[in-house]
Formats: sequence, C-alpha cells, structure tokens
Amino acid sequence: MKAYRDANIIEFFDTPPSPGPNPRQKDILEAWLDPFYKTFVFSGGNRGGKTTLLTLIGISMMAGKYLWNNQSLLHLFNHNKPRKIRYVGQGWHDHIQQVVIPELQKWWPKNRPKKTHGNGVIRDTYWLDEISGSTLEIMSNSQESRVHEGWPGDLILYDEPCREDIYIANARGLVDRRGRELFAATLLEEPWIHQKIVNKRHSDGTPDRRVFAVSGTSYDNVGYGITKEGLDDFADKLDDETKEARLSGVPSYLSGLVYKDFDRKIHLRSRFQVPLDWMIDIHIDFHPREMQAILFVAIDQRQDRYVVEEIWDHGDAKWIAESIVRAISYNKYRVNRIIIDPLAKGDSNNPSTVFDTIAEILLREELILEVASKDKEHGILEVKKYLKGPNNMASMFFFDDLIETIFEIEGLMWEKDTNKVSKHNDHMMEGLYRICLLNTKYYPPEDEDEYPQYNTGKYANDDRDAMTGY
Repeated sequence: MKAYRDANIIEFFDTPPSPGPNPRQKDILEAWLDPFYKTFVFSGGNRGGKTTLLTLIGISMMAGKYLWNNQSLLHLFNHNKPRKIRYVGQGWHDHIQQVVIPELQKWWPKNRPKKTHGNGVIRDTYWLDEISGSTLEIMSNSQESRVHEGWPGDLILYDEPCREDIYIANARGLVDRRGRELFAATLLEEPWIHQKIVNKRHSDGTPDRRVFAVSGTSYDNVGYGITKEGLDDFADKLDDETKEARLSGVPSYLSGLVYKDFDRKIHLRSRFQVPLDWMIDIHIDFHPREMQAILFVAIDQRQDRYVVEEIWDHGDAKWIAESIVRAISYNKYRVNRIIIDPLAKGDSNNPSTVFDTIAEILLREELILEVASKDKEHGILEVKKYLKGPNNMASMFFFDDLIETIFEIEGLMWEKDTNKVSKHNDHMMEGLYRICLLNTKYYPPEDEDEYPQYNTGKYANDDRDAMTGY
C-alpha cells in the first residue's frame, strides 16, 4: 500500500498525513467546479503553492475528474472529446525544465499510462493521457507569439505572468470550446494582468463576473510543504518593497490602491428594484469642461449602503437638475439628501451660480440642495469602514452595471510623491466619500414626523438654511 501511495500521490492529496490543499488552493479547487467561471487568478507570494495548483488542475482536467475524490469535471465541457490543455511557463531551462516538468512527473499517477515527447529543446513538453486521449502541451513565454496562434483547446495554465501578446494569441484558442484560463503568478511588474484579467470587463464596460480571483501570501503555504523558518530566512534577504511583493503577493503597482478591500465577489450585486422605503442620498460632482458625475446611494433597514445609480455624461447645471428629477420620479426614490461639490457655489456675488441653478429646479420638486463636506481623509476612512468593517463584514454594495463607479473604485490610487489621493478618475469617488460622511441612518417612512428630512447627516436642520441659501 505504501508503494502504491508513493507512486500515485495525487490520489491521496486530501488524505492524512497529506495536508491537502492550502486555503487559497482550496478556494480555487472549489470554485473550479462551478461552470459559470471562465477565468481564474491565483496571485500571491513566492512558494504559495501556485505551481502545484496548476499541476493538480491540469492533470485532473485531462482525467476528467479530481483524482483524489473522484469528483467529475465533465460538466465543465461543451463536448465529449479528449481535452486539450496548454501550460505556458517561462524560460525553457530555468523554469520549465527545472520546475514545471518535475512537478508534473511528481503528481502524475503511475497507474495511469501516458506518453510524452520533447520539442527539440527539452524533453517531456507534450503529454498524452492514454486513458482519456487528453493532451497537455507545454509552451514558453520566451517564444514568439505567432507560435502560440491557431490552437483550439479547453484550458490554458499560466505559470507566472506571461506577455500580453502571448495571452492574446492563446486566448483566441479558447473560443470554440468555451474554455478556461488559470493564472498562477507572483505579480511583480505586469500591471496589465490586474487591469485586463483580474478586473476583466465585458465589451460594454461592465465587470466580467466570470473571473474568480484569490490572493494569498507565502505564509498560507506553511505546513503544506514549506516551513515558517524557511520563509523567515528568505524574508531576511529582501528589502521592504520586495518583501511585500514576494511574500505578501502585493505588487508595487498595487501598493498605492486606496480601496484595496474592494472585491467583486463580495461587493458587486446584480441590479434589483430598490424598495420604495429605502433612503437615497445623491451627490453631484460638477465640472464645467468634463462629464458630470452624479451618484445615488441607498440605505436599507440594516443600515447597509447600496450604490444604485450613476449618471455620467455631459451637460450643464439645468441638465444635471433635470436628470436627477427624472431619475427620482422614474424610480420613485425616497430622497433623503442631495449634496453638491462646494466649488459649485462659486462667487458669492454671482446670483446665478451652478449651485443656484440646480437648487432652484430641485426646489420646485420640494428637494433641498446642500453643500457637501470636503473632509476627504475622514470620508475615505468611512468608505473603507463600509467595505470591510471591524467584523470583516461588508456593509456597502454596488450594482454591477455601474461602469464608471466600479472603474474608479478599482483604480483610485495614492500619489507616491504627495501621499494624497490622485485626482485622476476620481469623480464618483468624490461623491462616495461625501455621501458616507452624511452618516445617514434608515428610519421607516411612517416615522418621518419624528425624523424630519435632512436630519440624519452631519448637518442639523438649524444649519440647513445657511448652507443652501434658502
């Protein structure tokens, strides 16, 4: 039995004394069973178990099942043909020959007949499972992209970041079989993977929720083949920035993200009809020469926030006010407060500022316009609190069709030189933090006499006339 186990370790992957998958590997292996997902990303520090995960999934897809528990994977395919898999590594000798192929040899079950051959550069770059007829072809990131063209298949495995042209050449091959792709990488200097893979979007700009991404640290793999002492020794050889990337899995180009806790799997919701009793706060970010940014945030009975609507288009002050009135009327929103960037008040000697124009139109509908707070630092902390509270639970969610808002929250950065929030693509984010500063609390409509309108935020009723000018 010991000899059999040593020769077929993949069959005993989750059986003691084998520790089974580490936490991030387990996340991917469980999500892999869901045919909804098409793109998977396992990012993190060195020695986090990424190559092992690629190997386990590659062999399992060839066999058509998880070999350690016989969980079928055949429901993931739109055909009954043998599976075709590509494995894209880095250099032929320093990575593929030294790391990728030994891992395949280690995990391939000896009781499963196979044939292999080389490519003229190194051995064992082509694997055939003689039981299923499925194949695995190893390619290199150092090859010309044209060599990767013209291939139809079911799965592409990327071990460490590939070049973007290599990705495009391989991705075309997944179309016919509606295949999958799995990236397992320490993302050091490949920002395009985060922008175009982790944060992948449909052609209309909405987030592609078929992406399943997890990020782990090297320490997630302690006890699963490596030791803490070994990692500590490695850490002592690294500077602080490199340590964050290679151990924590946070690449330098992401270390400046403002809202690191935003996670599509947690914070995005499919659009639903907003209940009529939910309270709505609205923010206007006015720009004389740019598109206007109007954000609507709802508060429910549990005091959770839902970003439910955005208006992002060109228009003047009159257009802004009328757009808000139409949105309120169409959706029958229960409006709580409407606030605007303080700069909209402009010159106090000017009788027709942007603020005055918008306020006058809103007042006809018995809606009051107020000036928003400029306490950005406090506001950002409030947003972070809703994204991930003290109990690690989210209390702010976003409809997944809010193209500009999601684009901004996924990309808002701290400026390295000034340590201030970048003013680039921040219009909806200005509104978000200012609405969060209102600290609106839900109360039922029948209690409105006890809770006069606009009394739930930072400013009391006594200050309202001074703020609005009415």
